[in-house]
Amino acid sequence: MKPTSAILALTAGFCLAAAAAAETHHMRWQENLNYMDLEIRGTVEFADNDADVKSISSDGYFRLEQRLDQWLGGPSRIYLVRPGANGTERIYTVDGTSKTLDGDARAWLARVLPEAIRESAIDAPGRVKRILRQQGPAGVFAEVSKIHSDHSRRVYLENLLEYGNLNAADLREAMRLGRKISSDGEKAALMITAAPRYQTAAVRESFFDAIDSISSDGERRRVLLSVMERYGADHETLALIMRSAKRISSDGEKATVLVHAAEFRLADDTERLNFFRTADSISSAGEHRRVLSAVIKKNGADKDILTRALRSVSNISSDGEKSAVLTEAAGSYVEDSVLRKAYFEAVGTISSDGERHRTLSALLKRADWNADTLREVAKSAAHISSEGEKAAVLVAMVDAAAKQPGVEDALVAAANTISSDGEHAHVLMSALNGPVLAKESVVLIIHSAERISSDGEKSRVLTRVAQRYPNDPQVVSALRTAAKSIHSDGEYRRVMSMLPHSE
Repeated sequence: MKPTSAILALTAGFCLAAAAAAETHHMRWQENLNYMDLEIRGTVEFADNDADVKSISSDGYFRLEQRLDQWLGGPSRIYLVRPGANGTERIYTVDGTSKTLDGDARAWLARVLPEAIRESAIDAPGRVKRILRQQGPAGVFAEVSKIHSDHSRRVYLENLLEYGNLNAADLREAMRLGRKISSDGEKAALMITAAPRYQTAAVRESFFDAIDSISSDGERRRVLLSVMERYGADHETLALIMRSAKRISSDGEKATVLVHAAEFRLADDTERLNFFRTADSISSAGEHRRVLSAVIKKNGADKDILTRALRSVSNISSDGEKSAVLTEAAGSYVEDSVLRKAYFEAVGTISSDGERHRTLSALLKRADWNADTLREVAKSAAHISSEGEKAAVLVAMVDAAAKQPGVEDALVAAANTISSDGEHAHVLMSALNGPVLAKESVVLIIHSAERISSDGEKSRVLTRVAQRYPNDPQVVSALRTAAKSIHSDGEYRRVMSMLPHSE
């Protein structure tokens, strides 16, 4: 079997033997069938070319072991460095037998020790500084390209960003290498650390390209929230954060980013566009509602944001969640033609009679609206299929309609769509029992009553008209005509008895 070239495992452990003891680092990793084991305690300094240990502290310990799979036929080697009676003690063994540090041994050490140092990230800050002095950022990039460990690659890049004084091209290259980190956790940690250096237009896109390469929804959310916390007030950054959030597959994680974004003013058009595009990509009705509720609560006074939020409501699949958002939006609703259109178009997407009733009633409770809004309420109520729910909305509309001349026609038109004689009469009686109506509105109610099949319900409405408006000739004339549509002699006489006798 041919060995593979991929890193199969890398583990790192850190422990303290006792409070006063030196910190111990123990790492194991495997590349192909090459097994490496590194243990370090105390302070260890390496030669400038990383080919050997230069010095070790009095409490220090360094041990490097390489084992090859037996079918490769290679020896097992151990290199041990520790303080000795006469200075530093160096022990080199091959297959358990002590050997001198000859040319072969030093060639082996020069080959494997730099790799061990790179993969373990031992003294990464010192090493990065040294490479920068000798070779500049290009040298560190070359070193990072040799590293297999995601953890070590992240540590080297972080130190490069810290000490490198990088220009825009170097910063973009750092992100290119950062994208190659396969561990989402390590990549996310790098992005959070790197964020302060990627605020300018020249490098911002490369930074978000790296963020977008994070597969884990949780890690991407963690990065975006961190960046938002630091730079959320920056319009360009916030717009890119919301664009990146759209790529998150988890509705919950995506919504969490947007809920936090809603805390900002969203003053820029690109911010708003990206916010609502991302909101509309949420499949969960509950999470979509959570986002819209948050942005309405914080920014509902902004008519443009409220209008966009209302348009987004139509994309929510649940009637209950739609109604919940629209009920909340009623608190921010103002008279504006664009806003009105968006609000009632959203109401029009609610199929549930109960939820549409709840939504329209919430708006009616909010304030006394002008004629245009009230007409829209009546038109929307007319599409409710439940006679009881429809009548309830129209009854709730009566008081407001009486204060707006010319609205009664819309109210009566909606009442005319009610098939139930009882509910139809209930709406008309509510209008008659309210504030005094204009003559034209009373005549409309009389004509609406003519549509009622039940003689009893029709008579009840016409009798009430006669009681409240007995002296208007036009009203009386309309009543006489409507009474002729009553088949019951008793109900007919009841209505006619309320009218003045003809001369």
